[in-house]
Amino acid sequence: MTRNVWIAIALISAAGCGGSSSTGTQNGINTPPPAGGVSVTNDVFSPQNKSIAAGTTVQWAWNTCTGDGYSVQTCYQHSVTWDDGTGSATQTEGTYSKLFDVAGTYNYHCLVHPTMTGTIVVQ
Repeated sequence: MTRNVWIAIALISAAGCGGSSSTGTQNGINTPPPAGGVSVTNDVFSPQNKSIAAGTTVQWAWNTCTGDGYSVQTCYQHSVTWDDGTGSATQTEGTYSKLFDVAGTYNYHCLVHPTMTGTIVVQ
C-alpha cells in the first residue's frame, strides 16, 4: 500500500479510539453549563442560589464525570428534585429545563445526595 493509504488508515483508527463508559458519557466530555444556567457537579449545584425574573427558563447541565476521556470514567448520578417531588430523572449526563412563570422561592435537592440543595428565587 502507498504511504497515503497507511496514513488514512492510521487516522481513521485513531478517530475511533475515544474513551467511553457504560454511563453514556461522550468521551468523558461533560455538558457545559448553559449561560445563565446551573451546573450539576459532584455534590453541588453551581450556582447554588439563583434569582431570576418571572417567565425565565433555567437549564441545569450535568458535569459529573471525572477521568481523562481515554481511560476509566467515573460518573455520578444526580437529580434536580423539587419539594413537591417533581423534577428531572436521576442521571449522569444531559440537561433539564424548567420554566418559572410565578414569583416565589423554589427549593430543590438531589435525590441521591439530599444535602445537595439549591434555590431559585423568581421575582
